[in-house]
Amino acid sequence: MFVVNDVMVGVFHVGGKFFALDNRCPHAGASLAGGIFEGDTIRCRIHHWRFCVRDGKYLDEDNARWNARTFPVRVVGEDVQVEL
Repeated sequence: MFVVNDVMVGVFHVGGKFFALDNRCPHAGASLAGGIFEGDTIRCRIHHWRFCVRDGKYLDEDNARWNARTFPVRVVGEDVQVEL
């Protein structure tokens, strides 16, 4: 987890690429980066809601209201940069 312009961001490395999500679970506000990471899925540690780290989609049902906010990521040299 990193703080970018006062926003807590979870950064995940999957298949050689980096992805960034708002670190707050859209359901209860728990840290997504502190959850359980499996493949390209992060599971909230409180209620175990699952999100795809690639696109922020809430995976437990088809309800876009609960999708996690995502941010564009680029790698410049050794730096991973997140755009808010």
